[in-house]
Amino acid sequence: MNKLTTLILLLLSPFAVAQEKQIWTCQQLAGTQLIWEDGAWRQVGVEPTSILLRLGGKYSSYRMSEEERLLDCSKVLSGKVSCLDSLSSKLIYIDPTSGKMGRSTLFGAAEAGNSRSALATEVYNCAKL
Repeated sequence: MNKLTTLILLLLSPFAVAQEKQIWTCQQLAGTQLIWEDGAWRQVGVEPTSILLRLGGKYSSYRMSEEERLLDCSKVLSGKVSCLDSLSSKLIYIDPTSGKMGRSTLFGAAEAGNSRSALATEVYNCAKL
């Protein structure tokens, strides 16, 4: 019975590690935004904001002000983590070793017509809580 319990624990341990949650607080260092105005893109600055990022694979999320969005995150090259929101319009890319993070919003680039969502690119420094 002891061997069976040990075997089950060994088989399940990778799943436990894969679901480990990490919480990061991130402060924006720089950012830029493109807004659609009068039939053309116009560049504007963005007010620095902070993000609370929760990494946990398919159960990840981030919170900006009062907005919280679900994310699907996975490890990519060199241990970095890539996350997409449910619309695949927002990408978050973080290096857990350095705490450097980027966030981009690209949904508006694929929209047509006079009303388009803004495009944005932002750079953050993050600290693990």
